[in-house]
This record gives sequence, structure tokens and C-alpha cells, in this order.
Amino acid sequence: MRRLLLGLGLISLTLAQEGSGIEVIEGEGWQYVKVSLTDINRIVCPVEVGGVVFSREKEIEVKTSGRNVFVKFLPKVFPDGRTEISDIPRELYVECGDKTFQLVLLPQRIPAKVVVLKLPHADKEKAKEVETSQPYEDTMLSLIKSVYQEEVPDGYEVRIVNKPFRKFVELDMFLYREYTGMRYRIREYILSANMDLELWEGQFVPYLQNPLAIAIVKPILKAGESTRLIVVERLIDAKEVH
Repeated sequence: MRRLLLGLGLISLTLAQEGSGIEVIEGEGWQYVKVSLTDINRIVCPVEVGGVVFSREKEIEVKTSGRNVFVKFLPKVFPDGRTEISDIPRELYVECGDKTFQLVLLPQRIPAKVVVLKLPHADKEKAKEVETSQPYEDTMLSLIKSVYQEEVPDGYEVRIVNKPFRKFVELDMFLYREYTGMRYRIREYILSANMDLELWEGQFVPYLQNPLAIAIVKPILKAGESTRLIVVERLIDAKEVH
């Protein structure tokens, strides 16, 4: 059981193991994406997926569900009974909004990937609905859980930053990703311990901008270990959304 610092109080929040990696895809032309050879990969569109096109002859299984496309590579069965999953690239076309993304999937022996397709204009109405459709505390919990589970909240734009943020004697702090909606922004940090540590969310408040909710995935670290710090912030220039 981990702690979520929400406002001035602590709420219990169950966080399990680390999730998969997220990659953001935008732009025209062919996009080369490293994906898992053995696990199920997920491609996420900001709106419902219109359709997919791929070659079934290349031992690939593709299923769509709402905004999601699930991709798994299938083993080839040889006459002698042997099976092997090929790491040859596969082409996949995904109709997302008014755009068709041309993906070249590069199978690697890595954990499952989440590939986010970014449209030129984010759907801010969806972000508004996410931020106002439930009580404040439930909204904070929902945003934290989405990012922890490697999901992008509806209508939010995600950006990979991956830059050093602060360096302390005890640990190094990197800003990994940012998710931006109408009223809130979620920042995901990587904390890398330089010595054995027990972390508490409140320790980071002085170094954050307008924090509303904070969660640490793994608060007890040994030297050399890393964890994730997820922070929901109020956007400075955000107007009240009714």
C-alpha cells in the first residue's frame, strides 16, 4: 500500500509493479516504432479508431477496441513442430481521426509498449469532461492512476521530456513525461537513489509548481534503484471550467 498526498491529507492508493513504456507518434510519412516481440502492445488514438490495415501473412494479430489497437506477433509453426516468432518489421496502417498513421513495427525483446498517436489538435472537450465529471478527489485519483497504468487521460496531450530536473545528494530527479489537459497537468518524474532512502511525497512539494496530488510508486529505495513520482498540478493560466 502506497501513499497519495492529496491536498493536505494522505489517502491510500494501491500501486503495483512498474508499467510499460510509452512512445508518442506524430507527423507524416512512415514512423518506425520499437515494440515488444512477445507481449501484447497497445496503440492509442485520441478518438475511436476508424480502421486498421495490415498483412496477415506476416504472423501478426491486430484487434481494435474503441480508441485502442492491440498488436501481438504470432509464432510460425514449422513442419517439424518447431515454433518461432520472427522479428522482421511489420507495416501497420491506423486510421485515427482524420489522419492515417503509417507505422513500421520493429519487434524487440522488450516489455509491452504503449504507442500514443498524436493528432494536430487535442480534443479539449474530452479533457474538460475528465476533469469535471466527478468529485475533485476522485479526479485526482483517476489522473494519477491513468499515468501510473501507462494510459493517457482522454483529451490530454502527452510529451516526452526526459531531462534532468534537480540533483540532490541523496537522489537525482528527472522529468520524464508531461500530460496536459484543460485545467491540470500531470508530470511524471524518475527518482534515482544515490543511497538507501525512504521517501515521502511532502519532501518534493517545495520543488514543484502548484502541486495538487503526489504519488510515489516505490517509497523505499536502495542505492542505485529508481522509482516514479507522479504529480498533478494546476495549470497557472487555467480558467475555471464549468
